Amino acid sequence: MSFRVPHITRMAAARATEDTPLVQGHRFNARYKELVVIVGSLAMLSVAGIVGGLAILNPSLTGFPLVSELGKPFVFQGEECPESPICPLPKKLAISSLNVGNRVVGVTNDNFICVTMDWWPKEKCDYGHCPWHNASMLNLHLDHKLIQSAVRNLSPVVLRLGGSLTDHIVYKVPTLSGHPPPPCTDIIVNKSDPLGFSGGCLTMERWDELNHFCGHLGCSIVFDLNLAGGFDQKPSDAWWRGGHRWRHQNVKAFLQYTRAKQYPILGFELGNEVDINHGVGARVPDKLMVKAFTHLSETLKELWPNKETRPLLIGPDSSVFDMEWYLEFALQMGSKLKDIDVFTYHIYSLGPGSPFLNPNMTDHMLNATKLSTLHVTTNNAAKFVETLRNGGHKDFQLWCGEAGGAYNSGRNLYTNSFISGFWFLDQLGTMAQQRHQSYCRQTLIGGYYGLINITTMHVNPDYYTALLWRRLMGRKVLDVSLNGTHYKHMSIDDTPSYVSNNLRVYAHCTHRWFLENHKYAKRGSITLAFINLSTHVKHKIDAFAIGGEAMGDGPRAEYMLSAPGKKDTHSLYSHHVKLNGRILRVINDEIPALPPNWVFDRSKPMVIDPLSYGYVVFPNANNIACVTPPIPNAKTKH
Repeated sequence: MSFRVPHITRMAAARATEDTPLVQGHRFNARYKELVVIVGSLAMLSVAGIVGGLAILNPSLTGFPLVSELGKPFVFQGEECPESPICPLPKKLAISSLNVGNRVVGVTNDNFICVTMDWWPKEKCDYGHCPWHNASMLNLHLDHKLIQSAVRNLSPVVLRLGGSLTDHIVYKVPTLSGHPPPPCTDIIVNKSDPLGFSGGCLTMERWDELNHFCGHLGCSIVFDLNLAGGFDQKPSDAWWRGGHRWRHQNVKAFLQYTRAKQYPILGFELGNEVDINHGVGARVPDKLMVKAFTHLSETLKELWPNKETRPLLIGPDSSVFDMEWYLEFALQMGSKLKDIDVFTYHIYSLGPGSPFLNPNMTDHMLNATKLSTLHVTTNNAAKFVETLRNGGHKDFQLWCGEAGGAYNSGRNLYTNSFISGFWFLDQLGTMAQQRHQSYCRQTLIGGYYGLINITTMHVNPDYYTALLWRRLMGRKVLDVSLNGTHYKHMSIDDTPSYVSNNLRVYAHCTHRWFLENHKYAKRGSITLAFINLSTHVKHKIDAFAIGGEAMGDGPRAEYMLSAPGKKDTHSLYSHHVKLNGRILRVINDEIPALPPNWVFDRSKPMVIDPLSYGYVVFPNANNIACVTPPIPNAKTKH
């Protein structure tokens, strides 16, 4: 038996976490990697048999997650449960009360949900799988009915065009002075390149098609410009970039073309994960990066003199949020710092998509403590922007510019299945709560983390999570707390703390989409996003309060998302999802309707089943923070 040994590069090293010690070095011995993979495979085969081996080499052959996860127990903050086939722990009922405050703790953009398209060609492979097919923005079939339906339903949505190969891309456009464009070649496999590819050509015909696509469907484009390609490269070090100046002629010609076409671009990023400390495909010294941002700022002012219509300047798109580096970058920008509108960073909190480097991905998705480690990053990022504001600078926007759960294309049956919704919804809630104005999901389509499944051309469960957020969760973020959580027939003191920790709740004023589309909706309405991480504890919310006062009478609209199976926990890895007990299916390439379950009897408590997530709207909450008119929208589109 043979299979393709994954090519491990600095991409893994740059994004390594404490849970993936194998990838913390910068260079690896190829023979050592091969032995690790072979020995690991043989060991699992000896325990699990032929079916297990097939799952290891290609999980899609069996339809189940890895044998390495199936055969052993995992622990979620005190509760131990084997993955297969049925959780043997006795079912329990926990009871809580919930209080939603009148205090606004954050404000998002109206188009908080952002999706990405990447450059990766069909030859992009990770860990023996090649999940990109024709999903590259260079050749994706933009006229496909499902793609258009998915984007139209999410709109207004930000479409971020970028990715790891951004700094390889040449724009096939002549300069206004008449000089021909530089050589523009297709993306080809190149094993000597840190990213495994060279070349990349964006024609203006394709750029026109992408803009017409968004113009027709209501999305706003953020485009990532080539930064590292404008600097010199050392033959002896493929990551190094240097020189005295940024050669920006091709970038400027592209911007001139865009301005002449009067495309309403929301913003331009500059470079993709190329900072000196954490660069994945290249590493640009801070001083050179500052020069490039300064050049781009001046070009944008020249081409768009009206600040109201000028695209946002966005960056620096580091692969991690490193407070020390971001502060140094801001310091070196000096007086030009004010020209930046949005600070961004990328995060892949689940670690690598590899089953060998990251065998416990289920635990990463369902462990409350591990999910909460994200709060450290998001809080530091928010503090960074606050520090700049307190230092006399303007109030910068803060975006998560790229997040797909697991890097290197995600993982099949994990980042494209029902179980993915636990980390995804938790990140949406956390980012909004920690004063992030936008969140870009990698990807709309492509890889194993796409919202649209490129092989089946159906939407994955996370698409519905994103769509419901878009329709239900408004811009104002509210403080919310669970109180008095206890097992039935047990005191609060005798109930383990992990019981309450496994129920996560986020609260927003209800989005105007719901207010405009449901007759029971009123100003003052609130929406809760909830996640029950427990394998066996059902949560009952028997009391609701607004600002400490009992919530008045009135109906509620429930959107309960659950796995399609009943007892078999393999259904957690299904590509399907139930809404209020009904499996959602795409028919004739159209996104299905998502009706709520209306509960008119307020005495009926809200019950949240184990391993489920979703949203609940309280139209008659009369929250004072939500009664006031919507605040003016931040600059998110022209």
